[in-house]
Amino acid sequence: MTRKALYGLSAVIYLALMGLITLPPVTAALDRVEPRILGFPFFQFFLLAVPVALAVWLIIWFLWECKIEDAKERSEEKGGDVK
Repeated sequence: MTRKALYGLSAVIYLALMGLITLPPVTAALDRVEPRILGFPFFQFFLLAVPVALAVWLIIWFLWECKIEDAKERSEEKGGDVK
């Protein structure tokens, strides 16, 4: 995967998660008291889970980008080109 593709994937994930908590039809469908998850009403748990999911994605993104950079550096040392 190239860096450009990784950035595109990140934008899609970010927009999807932000859309889930901000778009009125979605919030209306998720705005429930039952079921309770870890003692929280469903929607409140969902509002807390989205930032956690974004943080996990940022960690994955960082590690993936480091892997891309390492592959690029190794390729440049050998004189090849990374795709």
